[in-house]
Amino acid sequence: MSIVRWKFKEFFPESETTYGNITFQDRCDLDLNKSHVNDAFVIANGKTQQRSIKYFVEQKKKNNRCLQLNRKSFKPSIRKKRYFYQLGDLIKIHNRIFEVKGVHSYGSQIKLITILKEVINTAVKKLDGFHFYQGTLKWRNCG
Repeated sequence: MSIVRWKFKEFFPESETTYGNITFQDRCDLDLNKSHVNDAFVIANGKTQQRSIKYFVEQKKKNNRCLQLNRKSFKPSIRKKRYFYQLGDLIKIHNRIFEVKGVHSYGSQIKLITILKEVINTAVKKLDGFHFYQGTLKWRNCG
């Protein structure tokens, strides 16, 4: 960092230099935990700024088809069909948000998990029209 700092100062002469002990003291004054996000906030004169909402971005698989290893004297079970509801999709029912934990019974039943980690089995027929998330990125508000 010390080598890069002088090159950075050369290209951007109006920039200011700060040190870890200054960042540490400012972070302690604001009663913030040690993290990359909080350090960046303090370095950017975070005392007078309003914090933005922190989001957690999670990538989920598009397909949930796994190949079973061939066991002795058993035919391998390969799921070839892609069901509408995939593992990790979010569903809203009666203003409650559930996450799909799994699909079974050839796609006619799904397992839902609540925020409190309760597992609920339900029929897909009851959920038509309630599916509100399907994609590869899930954005969650952490603030």
